[in-house]
Amino acid sequence: MKSDGGHSMPVRKIGLCYRSVSGRVPMGQGQPGVQVESTLERDFALLCRFDRSVATVEEQPVRIEYGDAEGRARSYVPDFLLTYRGGRLVPRLVEIKYSTDPMLVSGQLEGRFAAARAYARRLGWRFQVVTELEIRTPRLENATFLLPFRGRPVAAGLRDGLRESLRKGGQKNVASLADEVAAALNLSRPEVLPGIWTMVAEFEVAVDLDRPLTMTTIVALAREKRP
Repeated sequence: MKSDGGHSMPVRKIGLCYRSVSGRVPMGQGQPGVQVESTLERDFALLCRFDRSVATVEEQPVRIEYGDAEGRARSYVPDFLLTYRGGRLVPRLVEIKYSTDPMLVSGQLEGRFAAARAYARRLGWRFQVVTELEIRTPRLENATFLLPFRGRPVAAGLRDGLRESLRKGGQKNVASLADEVAAALNLSRPEVLPGIWTMVAEFEVAVDLDRPLTMTTIVALAREKRP
C-alpha cells in the first residue's frame, strides 16, 4: 500500500467522459473546485460544500497498492478525501457507488475496500462507501435550494427583526415568521423571505435540514452557526 497520506494533487486524472458526467463543482470560500466524474459524485460534493464542518475535499487523493486473493498486484484510488474543521472528526476516505452497482452487490469490490480500510486505519482516518441512499435525500434538495442564498446581504434592520421575532419565543414556521416581520417593518412577505433563507443557509436560523423545506417548516434561532 502507498505509505504516505499527504497529497495536494489528484493521483489519477479525471478526463472527458462520454458515458457519464464529468466536471468541476465550485466549493466556495476561496477553495478550489472539486473534479467529479458522475452526477452522484457531483451531488456528494455539493453536500460537502453545504456542510460547514467539512474543511477540504480532495478528489482522487491516494493510490492504494494491494494484493488480490490470487496474489496479483492491484491498485485502487478512492474518489475523495474529506478533512474536517475543529478536530472532532477524523479524515474520511470516500468511495461513491450506486447501491445497485453489480460489482458492489456481488462483493467483487471487497478486496479493494478492505485494503482501503486498512490504509485509512493506519493513518488514523476512516473509509466509507457512500451510495445514493445517503446522498440523494431531502438534505441534498435543501442544500441545492439554499446554497445560492449563502453570502447574500441581508439588510441590518431585516436581520435584527428576524432575530427579535425568533427570540420572543413561541413556535413559528417560515410563513408566520415572514408575515410577522413583514408587518413590523412595513414590508411584504416576498421581501422578507430571501432574508430568512439566507439566515437558514448560513445556519443562523435553525431548521430540520433532513426534511423538505416548505412554508410550514418550523424555524428557530440557532445556537451556533453550523448544521
